[in-house]
Amino acid sequence: MLTKLFLSAGFMLSAGGAGATTIGSIQGSGAAAKPGLYIIEAVVTGVYAGLNPAGFYVQDETASADGNPATSDALFVVAPNPTVSIGDKVRISGVVREDAGAPSFNQAVLTAPDITVLSSGNALPAFITIDNAAFSSANAERYEGMRVQFSSPMTVTDNYSLKQRGELTLSAQGLTYQPTQFIDPNDNPATGTHSSGTSNLAAVNAYQKANDDKSLVLDDGSSANNPSPTPYLDPNTGTVRVGSTLLGLRGIMGYGFGKWRVQPLPGEAAPVVRTSRPKGPPVFSKLDLKLASFNVLNYFNGDGLGGGFPTPRGAKTPEDFARQRAKIIMAISQMNADVVGLTEIENDGNGSTSAIQDLVDGLNKVMGAGTYIFVNDGDANHQPNNTDLIHCAILYKPAVVAPLGPPLLFTAPDVFERPPLAQIFVTKRKERPDTLGFVINHFKSKGSGKGADADQNDGQGGSNARRKLQAAALVQFINKTVIPAGAARVVSAGDYNANYEEDPIDVMRAAGLVPATPPTSASYVYRGLTGSLDHAVITNNLVGFIDVQKWHINSAEPSVLEYSNAGADTNLFTPFRSSDHDPVLIGVNFAGMTNANTSRPTSRLFIYPSPAAGPVPFTLADVPARAGRLSLDFSLPQGPRLLSLQGSPEALQSQLREYTAHLAPGIYVLTLRGTGYQQTRRVMKE
Repeated sequence: MLTKLFLSAGFMLSAGGAGATTIGSIQGSGAAAKPGLYIIEAVVTGVYAGLNPAGFYVQDETASADGNPATSDALFVVAPNPTVSIGDKVRISGVVREDAGAPSFNQAVLTAPDITVLSSGNALPAFITIDNAAFSSANAERYEGMRVQFSSPMTVTDNYSLKQRGELTLSAQGLTYQPTQFIDPNDNPATGTHSSGTSNLAAVNAYQKANDDKSLVLDDGSSANNPSPTPYLDPNTGTVRVGSTLLGLRGIMGYGFGKWRVQPLPGEAAPVVRTSRPKGPPVFSKLDLKLASFNVLNYFNGDGLGGGFPTPRGAKTPEDFARQRAKIIMAISQMNADVVGLTEIENDGNGSTSAIQDLVDGLNKVMGAGTYIFVNDGDANHQPNNTDLIHCAILYKPAVVAPLGPPLLFTAPDVFERPPLAQIFVTKRKERPDTLGFVINHFKSKGSGKGADADQNDGQGGSNARRKLQAAALVQFINKTVIPAGAARVVSAGDYNANYEEDPIDVMRAAGLVPATPPTSASYVYRGLTGSLDHAVITNNLVGFIDVQKWHINSAEPSVLEYSNAGADTNLFTPFRSSDHDPVLIGVNFAGMTNANTSRPTSRLFIYPSPAAGPVPFTLADVPARAGRLSLDFSLPQGPRLLSLQGSPEALQSQLREYTAHLAPGIYVLTLRGTGYQQTRRVMKE
């Protein structure tokens, strides 16, 4: 690289742009810049000595730009140890290329530059404003290398690479969900209950393409691994969450590693991430029982005597286990549920040195002696019929509930790696007790499978056939074992490893069970896609008697905060990132649910599925006047009618708010009939 300095600040010493080519004409409106030897004159807009390759961005001055919105007016100049500054006007000769090889990597770059600085302190080109609603990464070539700003807040959708690479994945249009959280691979509309085939696969793929199109990376302007300090963390909480926002994001639109990425600018234009956390566990109205399910992130306690580390799946050292244990205990104690279903706890029996006994001992030390005991489901060494290193377990408060009969463990072989565990409970808080069956589950994961269980590329991951088999077996377990043992009402919770519209959930829907959360209720983030692997599935006689909410303390948080990554820096005074799954909390009122807080809306009904622009409240305002007096049926997707009303659209709208306030969150079907008018609509209750 050759650099020549011809000026004092603010004064031109060259003859202007004689012989120079505008960058817009080099970039053109095609997919790549026109290669060749060029001379350009432009203003330095950003300097990035830490990128690989290092260099700086230049952009045509406003007066010399081509004015064509279809062409970029900027380039990246490859320059190890760049000595230019933002605001320098430079004259550069060099070779332009845009190809897959180094140092371009599919970004338009100028290589082997001969640089002359003509002046300093120049005004920078104005930011190009990008409309969030219209942004598509597929059409971002026109902004390559340019100063850009987004018209609306950007949303953080992934923070996985924040610690290692200083990167966040952003969306211009809100969270990016797992396609199968909303789109059923074999049903359209998604409220169907088919669980085989790929008749709706095109819609799944289209949803993912839309996710990709609205996404890009916020870089930190460096290629360094493990940058210190970690960028973009909130100074108060030390985190940046999936769902955090950036208002008026400004930067330079670069490209690298196959993705469009905004390179940050210094000073007032620097990105500012706004992050907030839940202030506490979800709030319920008056309850008879509070239940929970929680994936405890491979809770292994070594040999239970201080040794036995590293464990096969959990903590590697006693110090790490102490950190994990402290955070898990804090999370469960703050949930303060009467019954807690656990997944991913070590399958080492129920003896005095077992993981389950260790956890109970820790909880009782914090919450008071005898607060929790565990359901004894097997021998001292290993859960029966379990082929895994982990198992499902149940804790309960003996002061609040008593077991009715023995534990119920799924016993058929070769169906579950980790069999479902059930217990029927009788309540103690009221003179007249109530009875409820509780099942905790952990279906086969998505990460492996062969043959019929290989990933079918339908959005459901590996081992879907296995999970369908497990869902069918769970239905039989509930109907033929749990209910006959004395539980007419059953809550089946846990880690189903299936998103809301996937086949295993449809198997349960087809059998009359009800997933009691809406698809916007998330519990897990994988590769920047938000979904829910954790559910509370209920018998339909519990609809209206429970409220299910997820406590978002884990999935949205960066994995760097986990004890296994943070090490001695683990924050032991907060439950955040105690696991990688969010816990599910289930409030039960056997007399019917009411709103927990009068300030909350009495109805939270939205059109389903949500339009791309975001949730739209459900309304009857568009019913034509000729329809006259209406009849309205409000039903579960599986068919059982929950509510029938009659009246004018205005009266029905008001009655809906009143009569659906107690219903569990989820998807419902609303049928309207009037004079010459009939319509069926799907709504989501949040």
